[in-house]
Amino acid sequence: MPTLNHAAFIDRLKGKSIDLIELHGAYPDLSVRGIAGNGVIEGTTQNLEKLWEAIDNYDHDGNVNTISDPPALSIAEWLFAKSGSQAVTDGSTVGGTTVNWQKLAELGDKCITENCRAHRTAIDNTGVGLYYGDHSPFHQDILRGDHAALQTQIDAMSAGDWRMVSVDPGFVTLENRSGQAARLQESSCIGWVMQNVKGAYEGAGVEERFVEINRRVKQADLRGTVLCEELQKDGWKAVFYSPRTAEDLSESGEREKLGALNMAKAGARIWKSPVPGSNGVRCDAVISGYRGITPDSHTEALLEKLENVPFFVGVANGGIHTFVGHQGKVCDFHWTAQPDDKNAMMENPVRQWKWDTGLYMVPPGYW
Repeated sequence: MPTLNHAAFIDRLKGKSIDLIELHGAYPDLSVRGIAGNGVIEGTTQNLEKLWEAIDNYDHDGNVNTISDPPALSIAEWLFAKSGSQAVTDGSTVGGTTVNWQKLAELGDKCITENCRAHRTAIDNTGVGLYYGDHSPFHQDILRGDHAALQTQIDAMSAGDWRMVSVDPGFVTLENRSGQAARLQESSCIGWVMQNVKGAYEGAGVEERFVEINRRVKQADLRGTVLCEELQKDGWKAVFYSPRTAEDLSESGEREKLGALNMAKAGARIWKSPVPGSNGVRCDAVISGYRGITPDSHTEALLEKLENVPFFVGVANGGIHTFVGHQGKVCDFHWTAQPDDKNAMMENPVRQWKWDTGLYMVPPGYW
């Protein structure tokens, strides 16, 4: 075992139990005080992350995502042997369910395509789409309770064909002259992301895990970085991107962006959120240096690899913005969009994506 990857370590020990007394007897200097357990370390992601960090203290390869020094590797091999774990070569489990990640990724791609198409088709057919932004003039009238102003907007969009039936939290129900009903849904950058992630997870048969993810994100005040942390727990890879080079960021005085890029290059965790349980996201790869310049062969290969991912989730600039993407294109929702805005969801190639730094979260098996 010349090197061991962080994700492989987690996969091989997930759900396994480790005897603390035996571990302490074999490696008395290994610090496991911060790991919960009454004589046994349960193989939860949280416990295994702490165990990995303790083992990584014995490694000096400069990358927190791998261990390669004999002292660290010997501890990992001992753990694998004692827990009876086998090497994981493909697939992984979430909540005890084996996930077909190819299916999940394909479903995520399908969700984005169909949700965008349905919104635009509704506008073509009726003048009114399926979504409105939570910072739009339409939503402001909802907050004010100004139903007359809402109806005036709906009349202008639909040539007077639709009337408002009800206004509920997050939704507005309409009815046309023929009695046909329609529902407008409030959305935002994170709301759009969660809708498509939900479709992918539920379609792949792990709806219970999505419920957990959704709960965690809501508890974290809808932070996209916390969503990334949850996806990483499921084995998703975190690919940090910076279209600009470190030199460009430095010359421009972009200290925060440069700091994030340098931390990502070191394999460190970035963008820890100020909420309980947040540890930040561990960066598995870095793509940098392709805006306004010809990328070198290494960067070009990484870009092409990213462009072949069917479905991904991302955040930009520390989580200020959240998005999904598919087939080499970022697809984000604009929170000021009106119900008749065909460009409420915009798609841009990853190479032209305007945000300076961020993360692409890639499903297992695609990186």
